[in-house]
Amino acid sequence: MKKVFIMMIIALILATSTQAIRGAEIKASILRYEPAPAEQGNTFDVWVQLSNSGTKAERAAVKFVPEYPFSLPAGQKQETDADTIAATENKVVKFTIFADSNAPNGDKNIKFLYKYGTSNQWINLESPITLETQNAILVVDDYAVTPSPAVPGQTANIELKLRNAGRIAIKNIDVGIDLEDGKFSTIGSGTKKRLNYISAGETETVSFQLASDTSTQVKVYTIPVTLSYQDERNKKYSDTAKISLVVNALPELSLTVDSTKFESRKKPGTVTIKTVNKGIVNLKYVTIKLLTGADYEILNPSDEVYIGNLDSDDFETANFLIKPLADNPKLNIQLDFKDPYNVDFKQKYSLQVRIITESELGKNTSFIPITIILLIIAGGIIYQKFYRKKR
Repeated sequence: MKKVFIMMIIALILATSTQAIRGAEIKASILRYEPAPAEQGNTFDVWVQLSNSGTKAERAAVKFVPEYPFSLPAGQKQETDADTIAATENKVVKFTIFADSNAPNGDKNIKFLYKYGTSNQWINLESPITLETQNAILVVDDYAVTPSPAVPGQTANIELKLRNAGRIAIKNIDVGIDLEDGKFSTIGSGTKKRLNYISAGETETVSFQLASDTSTQVKVYTIPVTLSYQDERNKKYSDTAKISLVVNALPELSLTVDSTKFESRKKPGTVTIKTVNKGIVNLKYVTIKLLTGADYEILNPSDEVYIGNLDSDDFETANFLIKPLADNPKLNIQLDFKDPYNVDFKQKYSLQVRIITESELGKNTSFIPITIILLIIAGGIIYQKFYRKKR
């Protein structure tokens, strides 16, 4: 019995001696990370565990190594001192890490270095971190309207470019446009269309053909776009985006010589110019300017007349005093105006003026009526004198 006891003591002494000779033995591992999985564009916490299977370690430290897609947020320490770790003791240090927003879903290794005791040699630790977008995101990345601007009474095509901005695929995508104001209606389809599947980061297009009413006003219309879809885990989402539809048309103006007033072909006279808005667009800041020409001389104090607003199916006139230098002069006229979106326009016209004098219109002075009247008066006087003598 004594021999057994002595042997046990000897074995214990030998084991203790061997451990003392071996010294501290520390292994590092990722204890856990939260949230799990980590999400792109957000931070997560990582707990690194140091386990000592040897003797006491006087000093231990852990350092994070920034490598894509992981980095340190502002204000976080890259290295943490774990101090002394006793034999068979475990110590845990925590790091806060940022995951890059553009990283794909999947497992990505995170890297740490650690050292202990008097050694200055760093030991490598790598472990996978699972990245996964928690929410699916579908956005209207771009859209196009053809023609642009849309013209009242005509058709227009709207093409929507949809992008899966998340890191998880989506399915059963319903895309709808809200046309409740009654100014537009769809052609060849309803107001809702379905896409079966869009992978993460991929794009798909949806188009609608619209017809506008002839009474559609010229302005910018806001059209809501509704998006309903599911992710791969069958979680449902709904969102609303808005697009703009510009309605406009090119101006249509007509210029004519409304009237003239000349005593003769050589003397100055007045020309009245009539401006008619034949289009569907209301115009503003309309100015008629008579440009210089070889066939006439401008006698107006100003060579331009300000009209102001000229609504659709309306007209205005402007008078110009000119001296003809030709029998039928050609007037050079410029119209300056803005459309409802304040786009500037300049349009030039050449109008032939046919000068008709008042005498040609039968308005010349005639002495025949006056002569007849005078003869009647004289005859009456003679008749009265002759009749009195007879009596």
